[in-house]
Amino acid sequence: MYESTPKAEHFYDIIGDVHGYANELIHLLQLMGYSNETGTWSHSFRKAIFVGDFINRGPESRKVISIIRGMVDNGVAHAILGNHEMNAIMYFTHRSDDTPIRIPNASAQQLLQSFALEYHEDEDALIRDIKWLRTLPLFLELDNFRVVHAYWSNANIKVLRELNNQRKWKKSFLRDVVKKSSPYYKAFNETLKGIEMNLPSDLVIKDAKNIRRTCFRVKWWVKPEGQTFNSLCYESKFTLPNYTIPSQLIVPIDVYSPHAPFVFIGHYCMGNGPLIPAANICCVDACVANNGRLAAYRWNGEEELNEANFMYAKRHTEKPEGSEQ
Repeated sequence: MYESTPKAEHFYDIIGDVHGYANELIHLLQLMGYSNETGTWSHSFRKAIFVGDFINRGPESRKVISIIRGMVDNGVAHAILGNHEMNAIMYFTHRSDDTPIRIPNASAQQLLQSFALEYHEDEDALIRDIKWLRTLPLFLELDNFRVVHAYWSNANIKVLRELNNQRKWKKSFLRDVVKKSSPYYKAFNETLKGIEMNLPSDLVIKDAKNIRRTCFRVKWWVKPEGQTFNSLCYESKFTLPNYTIPSQLIVPIDVYSPHAPFVFIGHYCMGNGPLIPAANICCVDACVANNGRLAAYRWNGEEELNEANFMYAKRHTEKPEGSEQ
């Protein structure tokens, strides 16, 4: 499922992974001139676009959903799904035997259980929000740019376009897409999670939390052949060595053309940047969930991406004015 938007008079504010930090989201909206006078955050001539991963990790995922849902339902924002929303959809949508369509790994399951606790045993409200999430697309195409959570592959997008007649993600599709035999499995998962390559078994890499990493996320806008681990890696949690990646570790990548439209992504938690790693690639995930900032790129119709167009809200404990609305 995807959404294609005709040319409009609006400029856009593309907002990165919120991860349940409602106060920071409200603060960022205020900084950008949005107001909540009618019960919905809106701007007089701009629209917000949320790149997914607006739940989990932070303390107020339910409130974040409420803010974004109000904006989307009132036509003042667009939102796409991230892998965290899809994890929630798969976990809280049940099969006929009342078991989850997919049970994630232990750490993801713990995040989802914390998310559910925010509903204070109001299961009906939780299910209503999950059903709303099922109406969101995986990517957007506007006249001058594209939005996807993790990876824009023309081949994958072509496969996913076949689903554009769905008003929501049907249970039958969700049950099918978790199977590796599904014709949608690859396109679906890569779009949400990007491309990862394995590290050599004798290369021990640990992230900032001292957890060993066995794979790394790659720059899918760069041809991998001849690259080093460090030059192809798009991560901010650890540093890889500067020696050439063995050919047997390289996985196929539908390399994003430098002549293709701008594409805005989240997912990569690039707290230390670069947030514009290529002339037509812009990452708006500045790692608010890991003591970074909540970022937005203010697109004004420019022909070149410009770092001056970023705005940020820092992590804070005080509630911004209007946060109770």
